Amino acid sequence: MKPLRSLADRLTLSFALVACVLVTILMLTLLSAFGRFNQFTTESGQRHMSEVLKTQLEQDAALLTDTLSAQLDIPLYHLDLTEIGKQLRQVQAQPGLDYVLLFDHELKLVHDGSEAVADYGRPLESIDQVPGDAEQAWVDSTLHLFKPIQVSNQTIGQLALAVDFTRALENLTAHSNAISSEAAQKQRQLAGQLVMGSVILLLLALLFTWLFCRRLFRPLRQLADKSLRYGEGDKSISFRLEQTDELGQLGNALEQMRRSLEQSHHQTTQLAYLDNLTQLPNRHWFQQSLERLLQYSERNGQRLGVVFIDLDHFKEVNDTAGHDMGDLLLFEAAARLRNLLLELNVCDPETGEVLLARLGGDEFVTLYPAPERSDQVAELAGKVAATLDQPFLIDGRYFNISSSIGITLYPDDGASSSEILKNADIAMYAAKQSGRNQYAFFSPQMNQELYERLEILQGVRTALAESQFHLEYQPVIDLRNGRIRAAEALLRWNHPEQGLISPARFIPLIEDSDLMEPVTRWVAHQAIHDLLELQALYPGFAISINISGAALHQASTRTFLTELIQTRGVPPHCLSIELTETSMIRHLDDCRDTLTQWKDAGINIWIDDFGTGYSSLSYLHQLPIDGLKIDRSFIRELRPESDHSLVESIVTLARSMKLKTVAEGIETDSQLACITALGSHYGQGFGLYRPMRYSSLKPLLEQQCTETSS
Repeated sequence: MKPLRSLADRLTLSFALVACVLVTILMLTLLSAFGRFNQFTTESGQRHMSEVLKTQLEQDAALLTDTLSAQLDIPLYHLDLTEIGKQLRQVQAQPGLDYVLLFDHELKLVHDGSEAVADYGRPLESIDQVPGDAEQAWVDSTLHLFKPIQVSNQTIGQLALAVDFTRALENLTAHSNAISSEAAQKQRQLAGQLVMGSVILLLLALLFTWLFCRRLFRPLRQLADKSLRYGEGDKSISFRLEQTDELGQLGNALEQMRRSLEQSHHQTTQLAYLDNLTQLPNRHWFQQSLERLLQYSERNGQRLGVVFIDLDHFKEVNDTAGHDMGDLLLFEAAARLRNLLLELNVCDPETGEVLLARLGGDEFVTLYPAPERSDQVAELAGKVAATLDQPFLIDGRYFNISSSIGITLYPDDGASSSEILKNADIAMYAAKQSGRNQYAFFSPQMNQELYERLEILQGVRTALAESQFHLEYQPVIDLRNGRIRAAEALLRWNHPEQGLISPARFIPLIEDSDLMEPVTRWVAHQAIHDLLELQALYPGFAISINISGAALHQASTRTFLTELIQTRGVPPHCLSIELTETSMIRHLDDCRDTLTQWKDAGINIWIDDFGTGYSSLSYLHQLPIDGLKIDRSFIRELRPESDHSLVESIVTLARSMKLKTVAEGIETDSQLACITALGSHYGQGFGLYRPMRYSSLKPLLEQQCTETSS
């Protein structure tokens, strides 16, 4: 069967189905109504006819009874049985009469119309034929009458008479059945006429609908045919229709759309290669451009530089200022890079376009065609780093970021576009691992370094799951009396195969990965567990943990630490947080909120490695800080004959601001003597105590408590 493809045909078929259903329902409803009406009419007629017939029969029987009672009053009065018998036998001769009985005033039988009157004197209640003394009663199809006989208004007897009307009622029933049969036949004839008329009207309506739809949808079918031809590539099609109704307007709209599509086809092709946020070319454009320039360089025997740029600390901007602000920063960074390349005339040798693209996230890449020397690419990378190192002013706020840049050269570092770009990415990670805000050329050993980095990160995940981490505590002593007042928790990793792994190998990698938060949570849980055990031995003893910049600016870390010390019941000022100046100063407003919340929860805040970052009196006043840990580089130079002015200034500054100080890295007696003389409150270093397990720290504190009590 050929499928219905025409909209007019489908619409006509749909209308036909709906009409058929509606007509069928209507006919069934009408037929049901006609049937109920016919049944009601027949039954009602039969009932009325039966009632009328019975009324007439009752009247006839009553007339007979009245006539007979009038004829029997004198004979009964004189008790003339002969006359009475004659009268009764005449009545009994009539058809349909069951019995005629005459009773005296005491309701005893006087005569029954027989010759012998065998039941003479028999009481009324003993005669079964008579149903009682009711004046009129129907028993099945027999009418029983009971009529008093009076003389001079005195009742001298009773006349009982019964008439059988079975034949008359049977004739009535036969007549009613004939009427019902005739009505049913008429109903069937009417139903047939109704069905035939409905079918004819339905067919005429469907024919009219089909013709109307064909005419109505002819312009729409023309537009559909033109659309198919246009989709097949026929560009000479015009969708205009010579009519002014809605379909004509639709044709005009399609024609306008066709022209707009053709006009914007080139622009759409360009947009496919454009990054919506920065308006720079995207990864797809870059891959095609890199392939083309690699072929160009191969043909001309030239080198090609690839500069892979990743923004440092951009995630902190998103976490602290929001993604909208991060998007604005990306846009500004892209504009700076584009202007720099235009100024340096780093362009495509074939098209003259600026060779800059955004690969995604905070990653950009640029190409340097035909460098004569590798230091030319290094010079470009240095200018890129300097450009991005300048503060960004966005919506009234300053943001400081830097960049880590990886450099590869074709054909030295790879022959294919994927290899060149992958090695540039590896070089970028190497630059980031070396301290950020710098560039690095790719070298083959970087592949091994990348493998080791991935191996360490995977090992950290395993270490968390298999409890390979442990904490060591380096005591902090009170320089006034030499007593241990606190300890710094230091993370250590005892690998089952490699043994004890240096923190310098895995901690920087953790800080640059998504493992920073789970590791921070593990350290906090373990340190607080040990701290609470030591409180029973040494009330007021404090333990400090280090928080990285990445964890500091995560709202989850802030909430986690606050809830942890509240749920575990850590005494106030017994848990300390150590932060570097750089991690705090980068986003001062957000850092202030976090430190204030921790401070309100009873946590002490210490600045670690003080003097090596962006130290300023401004942030010391703005942040709720409890103390400074003087960096070991200053303590290392302390000797009796050396200049102590710098350390002395730090201690004096801290005292003026009512801050405590801890001298880190004390290794010799002379350093201890100098820092004690300068007035530092506390000291820490290998010259005092080396980091130790909890199992060694606890006996040390027990011994100190014993000596104090003695």
